[in-house]
Amino acid sequence: MSYDFHTAYQRPGIGCEKYDKRQAIFGTESVIPLWVADMEFASPDSIQQALIERAKLPSYGYAERMAGWTEAVGQWLARQHHWQIDPAWLLPTAGVVPSLALAIQTLSQPGDGVIIQPPVYFPFFGLVRETQRQLLLNPLREVNGRYQMDLEQLEKLARQARVLILCNPHNPGGRAWSAAELAEVARICARHGVSVLSDEIHMDLSYPGITHTPFAQVAEDCSYLMLSAAGKTFNTAGIGGGYAVIPDAVLRQDLQRLQNTLHLNGENIFSLLVTETAYRHGHDWPTALMTQIAANRDRVYAACQHSAITPMPPEATYLLWLDCRALGMDDQALEQFFIHRAGLGLSAGHIFGEQGSGYMRINLASTPAIIEQAMQQLEAALAGL
Repeated sequence: MSYDFHTAYQRPGIGCEKYDKRQAIFGTESVIPLWVADMEFASPDSIQQALIERAKLPSYGYAERMAGWTEAVGQWLARQHHWQIDPAWLLPTAGVVPSLALAIQTLSQPGDGVIIQPPVYFPFFGLVRETQRQLLLNPLREVNGRYQMDLEQLEKLARQARVLILCNPHNPGGRAWSAAELAEVARICARHGVSVLSDEIHMDLSYPGITHTPFAQVAEDCSYLMLSAAGKTFNTAGIGGGYAVIPDAVLRQDLQRLQNTLHLNGENIFSLLVTETAYRHGHDWPTALMTQIAANRDRVYAACQHSAITPMPPEATYLLWLDCRALGMDDQALEQFFIHRAGLGLSAGHIFGEQGSGYMRINLASTPAIIEQAMQQLEAALAGL
């Protein structure tokens, strides 16, 4: 199918976080917003039509997942990621982040250690602290311009931990962790009785030639659950919802019990419909999308080529991690440079942990015209230094 990646559908005044929170986030509305991780693009026609047809039915009572939803998710994981699951393992959820909070509480007690690997998706920090667990940091190492896990330090931390939150693929660095890396994580965690919560919401967003490895494929004796959603892939994050894949029946029942207690289940009419429709009819969408994202990435590369900004080459996600340390600015000055000199609203690297100091994260899921304008502004700002 042919998709339109040249028309921007987000705009101010429609309750759009990307545009309508610019004043709150950046202190001005005069920035091109390339921060929050959703897309400017229209979702595929099949999703639009399914939502329209369901909305025409004038009753929106409590929902129940149908057999087709379970089948569609299973078929997607098998076809796109070569992962055959038992349908009984599937559990609809309210979303990845709420489910991470529930899983932490299911698998650990207050005061127990939970490992994260910064720089990493910043809600992970709050999830640990706000559930009164001990935050254990296993910082990633930058080797030859890309991130690697510090497995030796992970082994030491695992002795104090009950849970590891894994970001697979990695946000913000764009790593698609290899099977070998993930297998070693699984071995370490299995040795020490650490359960892995694998956030794989970016699993469909690999660059051409790159393969995503589900943690489940190498987990072996390691306790784990996988969390994902269609929202990042198909630009439906505002509808919410997601799912968990949990092979362990006891863990699945415990998580579902807590989910029900807190009324955080995933039986939402429209989120269930979006997931089933996307996974039944969207097989060619990720490839087309990531081809456009690669072109946008290359335009950013060109803008940074002769500057003090070095993009970290991504393997997955539509996010790009910019190493701006050579500009010689502290974090506050760096943010002000992008906002007021370049007119760009990016995500500040330090919010992903102190290891992100000196970096900025840019969202590439915008039209070529928006990326072109943004890069012209950045080039002009860099030339003025």
